[in-house]
Amino acid sequence: MIKSIGTALLGLGLLVATTGYNAMAQDAAAQNAAQGVFEACEPEIKSHCKEVTPGEGRIFACMYAYEDKLSKQCSAAIDDFADALDFFFANARQALAICAPDIEAQCSETEVGGGRVLTCLSEKQDEVGAECKEVIEVFSEKFGLKDEDS
Repeated sequence: MIKSIGTALLGLGLLVATTGYNAMAQDAAAQNAAQGVFEACEPEIKSHCKEVTPGEGRIFACMYAYEDKLSKQCSAAIDDFADALDFFFANARQALAICAPDIEAQCSETEVGGGRVLTCLSEKQDEVGAECKEVIEVFSEKFGLKDEDS
C-alpha cells in the first residue's frame, strides 16, 4: 500500500510538474483516475482530511498519513490510480513518438489537455497510421475514453 500511495503521490506531482507529455491523455487520465479515488475514499477524506485544501496532491498526501485507516475500497482505488499513472509514464513517450505525425497532420489545431488530442485521433482513426491506431485503442481503453458501444 505504501508503494501505491507513494506512486500516486509521485505521479500526481509529475503530472503537475510536466507539460511535455500532455498531448495524449494526461489530463483526462489524471482526472478520471483521481475522480475514482475521491469517490471511493470519500468517507476517509471527510473524516481524516476535511481540513486539507484540495489541489496539488494535498488530499493524497493526507491520505498517505492515514493509510493504515483506509478502507479496502479506498486502497483499491488508490492502487488503480497508481497503476494508471505507471502505465501512462511507461508508455507516453513511445505513444507520442508513434502518433506525432498523425497528431501534426490530423489534430494540429486541437487544444492540448483534457484528452482532446486523443479524442481527435479517435475521431479520425480512418486517417491515421496503423501503429497510431493501436496506441489510440490502448490509451482509450486504459483511461476510460472509449465509448461503451465501440
